Amino acid sequence: MNFKTFFTVIGILGLCWFLPSVANAQRTSSLDLITMQNGDFHHGTVAQESFTLKTPYGIIQIPYGQIKYLKVSSNQDIADFLVTINGARHSGKFVTEKFFTMRPQQPSLTVQVVDVAEIEFGQKTLPRTKQTYQDAIELGNGDSFPTSITPTELMVKTTKGLATVKTKATYIADIIPREDDETTQVSLTLNSFGKTVRGTLLNRSLSAEIMGGQFVTIPTNLIRTAAFNIRSLETDGRTGLHFALRKRVNPALLIQDTLEDGSKAPETLILRGGSFTRGGDSPENDFDEKPSQEINLPKPFAIGLYEVTFKEYDRFCEATDREKPDDGGWGRNRHPVINVSWEEAVEYTKWLSEKTGQTYRLPTDAEWEYAAKGGTTTKFWWGDNVGTANANCAQCGSIWEAERTSRVGKFPPNPFGLHDTAGNVFEWVADCFHSSFAEAPSDGKALEKEKGCGQRVIRGGGWSFPPKESRSANRWRDFPTGRSEDTGFRVVRELRD
Repeated sequence: MNFKTFFTVIGILGLCWFLPSVANAQRTSSLDLITMQNGDFHHGTVAQESFTLKTPYGIIQIPYGQIKYLKVSSNQDIADFLVTINGARHSGKFVTEKFFTMRPQQPSLTVQVVDVAEIEFGQKTLPRTKQTYQDAIELGNGDSFPTSITPTELMVKTTKGLATVKTKATYIADIIPREDDETTQVSLTLNSFGKTVRGTLLNRSLSAEIMGGQFVTIPTNLIRTAAFNIRSLETDGRTGLHFALRKRVNPALLIQDTLEDGSKAPETLILRGGSFTRGGDSPENDFDEKPSQEINLPKPFAIGLYEVTFKEYDRFCEATDREKPDDGGWGRNRHPVINVSWEEAVEYTKWLSEKTGQTYRLPTDAEWEYAAKGGTTTKFWWGDNVGTANANCAQCGSIWEAERTSRVGKFPPNPFGLHDTAGNVFEWVADCFHSSFAEAPSDGKALEKEKGCGQRVIRGGGWSFPPKESRSANRWRDFPTGRSEDTGFRVVRELRD
C-alpha cells in the first residue's frame, strides 16, 4: 500500500489537547483510540489538521474535528474509508505522509500509517458554524453524504420524448447504470406523491458541494440515489442518509433492539393483530389460497419494517464465521439479502435472539399475509390493478423490474407502514407448505406436518416474477435448503406481556 503522501505531520506546540486550526469543532476530554494492525492500541490526540482521501469522485480533505471513525485497509484492493460526525461516509485511499504523531504521550508517539488499522476519534461537538445542505447522495460503493447538487435540472429521455425535470420539484432520483450500452436509467419520484418520471438520464455527471466548500464531480453511473430538498421532507434518520417514501408511523410503535456489540437489529413495527380473511375463493385465487379462512391473531407482534438487508445479514455471517451469500453483483448494504435458505434464515433469527435477549423468528404465513395486506381486501395493498412503479416485479413499471433487486424502501409503504411486502424478493415464512388452508389453525400459528416438512412457504413475489405473484394472498414454496436470487426474508420480534 503506498502511503507516500499519507497523514501530514504538524509540529506540536506545548501540551495542547486540540488543534487551534480546528478549534471551532470543540473536543470533549475524550481521547482518540488508535488500533494497530497487530492488535496494539494507543490513546492520545492525533496531531493531524485534516485527512486527505482520494475517492472515485475526486480528492477531498476532511478536517480532523469532523471525523468520527477512520478505517485503513492493509489490502491495496480494498478501500479505506472514514465516517464524519454528521454521518457522512467517504471511501477511497488516504493520501498522506508515512508517519503521524499523537499527543499526549511522553514522549510524543510517532507511528507508521502502514501499521494502523483504525482510529476511533474522541467525542466532538458539531462546529459552531455549520454549513446547511439541501440534498444528499448515496453511491453504489456505500458512500453517502449531505451535499448541494447542481445542475438544477435533470434531462431524461422517456418513451414519450425528452423531459426536463427541475430538481426542486423532485423528491428522489433512483439511478441504475446499464453496463451493456453505458446508459444510465433513472426513476424520478416527484414531490407530487406517487408521480414518477422514468427513462434514460442524459446528465453524465452531477456537481456536488461537500464539507468545507469543496466541489466534486460525480459520474451519474456511480450514483444510486440522489435526494433533493431534504430539509422539507421526512427522512429516515435511523439508517443514516437513507431516504424512503415511508409512511409516517407512530415512533412509539417502532422497535430497534441493540446487539451486544452495539450494532442494531432490524427495525420492526408493532402491529396489533386481530381478525382478517386469509386467501380467497375467487377463480383468480390459486388452489393453495383456498378455502378462504377467517384468522384471529390474538395478540400484537412486531414485524420487520423492511426485508432483512445484506448489511444486517453480513454482520451475522462475520460473527458466526459463515460464508456470506452472493449478492448477484447488484450490491449489498441496503439491498435485501438473497441466496439464503429457510434454515439459514431461522439461524439468523436465533442469533438475533441470543444477541439481543429478545425473541426473534420468522413470521407465520398468517402473520405475513395480515401484515402485507395492511387492512385492505384488494389484490394488492394499493388496489386491484398493478398500476405503475408500486413494486419491483416484472411488468410493474419500475427501473429494476425483471433485472435485479432494488434496495429496501424504494417504494411507498402499505397502510400499516411496511415496505416491499409486494415484489422485490419472496420472503420465507415459518409454515410447511400445504396445498390448502383446510387444516390451518385459525389463530395464525404456523402449520407444520407430522412426518416432516418437504417444502416451506415463501410469500410476496419477486423482481423477476409477474404481478400476479405479488398479490397479497399469493403463496409459493421452496425446499428448506434452497437458495435463490429472488428469495430473502423479514423477521418477527415477539412482544413480552
